[in-house]
Amino acid sequence: MKVAGVFLLLSLALCFYQGNAKVDAAAVTGTEPSCESFNLRRGCTREFDPICGTDDILYSNECLLCLHNLQRSTHVRIKNRGMCRTPRVNSALN
Repeated sequence: MKVAGVFLLLSLALCFYQGNAKVDAAAVTGTEPSCESFNLRRGCTREFDPICGTDDILYSNECLLCLHNLQRSTHVRIKNRGMCRTPRVNSALN
């Protein structure tokens, strides 16, 4: 009985520990942008084809998301195509 109690307590502790682990949502969710399709050295078009990034920032198009990742050394993925539900202001654009 004591062994079962110890095992139960250790299992509960492990579950709580795993629940508190922080995971980078940008690396886990979303789809990978196809940055190889763009020549980022030449810049991006002004075409408005909105992309919501996993950082909840609205990008005017996929190329600008790729450019942001290149310039900031980040790994923002595509959360969804279209407007963000709760957009954040991109300070790099201000």
